[in-house]
Amino acid sequence: MKKPYKKLITIKMKQSTEANTFITLLKKNNIRITQLRFPGKEITFQLAHKDMSLIRKLRKQAKVRIEIRYSEPEIILQKDLKTGIGLILLLIVPLLLSRFIWQVDVEAQTVEIEDEVMDYLQKEVGIEFPVRKNAFISDNEIRQTMMRQFREFSWVHIMKNGSKVTISPQLAPKIEPPQNSSTNQYLVAGNNGVVTHFQIEKGIRKVEPNTTVYRGDVLVSGIMEYGEKSILIGAEGKVFVDYWLETSFTIPKTIEMEVLDDYGWNYQINWNQIGASIEQKSFKPLKSIVTYESYRMFHKKTEKISEKDIESVILPLLHEKMIYSLPLESAIKAEKLLHVSADDDTVKGKVLYLVNENIAKPHLIHQGE
Repeated sequence: MKKPYKKLITIKMKQSTEANTFITLLKKNNIRITQLRFPGKEITFQLAHKDMSLIRKLRKQAKVRIEIRYSEPEIILQKDLKTGIGLILLLIVPLLLSRFIWQVDVEAQTVEIEDEVMDYLQKEVGIEFPVRKNAFISDNEIRQTMMRQFREFSWVHIMKNGSKVTISPQLAPKIEPPQNSSTNQYLVAGNNGVVTHFQIEKGIRKVEPNTTVYRGDVLVSGIMEYGEKSILIGAEGKVFVDYWLETSFTIPKTIEMEVLDDYGWNYQINWNQIGASIEQKSFKPLKSIVTYESYRMFHKKTEKISEKDIESVILPLLHEKMIYSLPLESAIKAEKLLHVSADDDTVKGKVLYLVNENIAKPHLIHQGE
């Protein structure tokens, strides 16, 4: 078995009579040809580097123009000037760019705070990009400056990842002063229902769990009876009851919706910024060399709703709508679809919800009660 040549050269030339003559001369001189291919109107093959002097001589005899590229088996990077320059740039350019901070992001609880902080950093602090890392403002100085400017911040987190700095201000918790509730009140039922549980802070319970109460009934008394004496203590708290709530709905039978097909980012390279960077002798124009914007592609789809789709499609939507309409701490324990009817244009129906809600309402104690 013959050993492969240690060094090979790749020959490329156009198909012509001179090219055929050149290949014939190579064979006559016992020069080994490998990887012979005919891509398009060209001819490519590999020869041993040791035959270079004879190859040049035969090329002159055949009067053919050839392109020579040095290559080695199983080696991706070629030993030529272009590869060397590319490797140098591949090592130097990232090293130079990594010495700068190119981006500062602000992550806050609201978009308004993010815009306000970013505007303050650029206009008041004077941060411009790119900026050398050793010239960038210190973490402690950023934190003190921002907390002095924004009194609502309790702390400012600063995270650095390569050439990117992320600033995350943390809002101080809002402390609401306790409201001085009147002791001259008791709690009455604002709706009918069956009592489930209590959350009483003060007062005397007047009803028991699993008891049916009606609107206006006293749930928690603000007067404590002690023998023949009455002591005014007031009433505070919550009383939760279960009650049935009936709602009706009417929706179009045919609905049109938009369905997402594809989404992503469109990138564009502005090569003119490289020339601008060289002219200005600054890295700042390179910041906008790559621009991108998001895109989403939709198609419109028309669906017809039948009575079978009510439980799987419509009821979950009605459930969410009902939850948002109820006060906080309320819950829907059960739901029943009473009836559904459909005609050519609409679907109608009624739904019964078992709601658990706080119905305790404060009511002033008048003199003589």
